[in-house]
Amino acid sequence: MRKPVCLVVLLIASVAVQAQAAIELPKIFTDNMVLQQDLPIAVWGRAAPGESVTVSLGSNSQATKADAGGKWRVNLPPMKADGKTYALTIQAGNTVTLKNILLGEVWLCAGQSNMNRSVEVKDSHPGIRLFWIEGSTVPMKNDLTWTAGWVAATPEAVAASAPIHSGRFAGKPRKTFTEVGYVFGRKVHEELKVPVGLIKAAFGGSNVGAWTPKPDIEKEHPFGQRVERSYVGHTPGLLYQAMVHGMVPLSIRGVLWYQGENDGRNRNYHEDMKTWIESWRALWGRPDMPFYFVQIAPTTYAGGKMQYLWESQVWVMHNVPHTGLAVSNDILPEKMVKVEKETGYPKAGGGNPHPSNKHIVGERLAHIALVKTYGRPERVLYGPMYDSHRIEGDKVLVKLKHVGSGLASRDGKPLTWFQVSDGTKEGRNVKFAGATAKIVGNDTVEVSSPDVQQPKFIRFAWHCEARHNLMNKEGLPAVSFRSDTEAK
Repeated sequence: MRKPVCLVVLLIASVAVQAQAAIELPKIFTDNMVLQQDLPIAVWGRAAPGESVTVSLGSNSQATKADAGGKWRVNLPPMKADGKTYALTIQAGNTVTLKNILLGEVWLCAGQSNMNRSVEVKDSHPGIRLFWIEGSTVPMKNDLTWTAGWVAATPEAVAASAPIHSGRFAGKPRKTFTEVGYVFGRKVHEELKVPVGLIKAAFGGSNVGAWTPKPDIEKEHPFGQRVERSYVGHTPGLLYQAMVHGMVPLSIRGVLWYQGENDGRNRNYHEDMKTWIESWRALWGRPDMPFYFVQIAPTTYAGGKMQYLWESQVWVMHNVPHTGLAVSNDILPEKMVKVEKETGYPKAGGGNPHPSNKHIVGERLAHIALVKTYGRPERVLYGPMYDSHRIEGDKVLVKLKHVGSGLASRDGKPLTWFQVSDGTKEGRNVKFAGATAKIVGNDTVEVSSPDVQQPKFIRFAWHCEARHNLMNKEGLPAVSFRSDTEAK
């Protein structure tokens, strides 16, 4: 018999208990939080039906009335980060005051196990505030309303917050936060000189469909009831319902996303990811809300087909506005590099889809946000990506974009992992031959093979563990591609 599975959900929780008129706020609202600057500040909750509610922040105040069901919401006018601390006050039949509130930049850090991989908070950054939304695959006692609340990013504040609530470290003191999110937030905080709020909502082994809202899912999986499914991360809509729904429409700047290895077999990932992005933008009413995501590092996980997922992620970046891809195929340590027997090219990866050196992609995400979202000085954000190619006799000339100040070989040796084909098939598959490749221009690589006199197709790094040496002079690695089918 399958064990029931519980999730921590962001249920609306009572902040004060006074008769029927007690104000209720979502649990995302606590002391020490960061409210998004330069956007209308959404505040909502429950009160007695028809009751007058007044929300105040600094000199801004907004009044409304709860509807027949007791729900209310206000949008305070946008405010600028000014380094000051504020009190957020909600008055109705009683008064709730949240203290030590900052104005700044708020990002949701979502995804699966790679976003869950954490780093210890060792340095003090009181201008960075952290919020954990935790999920669990074991039944819990009592209800599902747990959260630690917002915590300043200092070792002392993190250690003094609520202990880890679930999983194998349940009950132990809290020390860490998602490494990708924390490194991103620290870089943005240091460069913009404003407070940063980071919200972690990640669930290992999940599919993108589980994070996509599903109409009427509450009829199938009501809030507060344990989920009778063997694996909630594969249930359409369930992770959105359990870990995100309760914080919508909190004003945030954007979303960081490290997800996809569990969807490595999903050839429709590009469409599913597009649907997910559009659904969240619709919920927040922000069609231009940034979504910046991490390329999955080389791995044989998910049947050794990760190159198709890389292709999907590149497609999303090029076809869904206000998105960006942090490349990662170079972050595996040198000690993992081996030789691929069939091609003789170097490879790195293995079955573990959780690479080290996550600080690298955290910083790359930060650079993308600093330029694309915050308008900071231009810098090279991506590694070289396929633009076009032309065939000249027995040679293929490949033009790349995002080349920065030019193409280069990382180790100074001949370029690896280029392959060409004349279209001949072996069984159901097109046969490819290893090729010689050399840089012949600022953005162009010439490719040829003595075994292919009339090339028709070209591939680059089309292997789930490809460890190639092509990069731009700024050090960002090129991204795999193929021409033998329309890119997705």
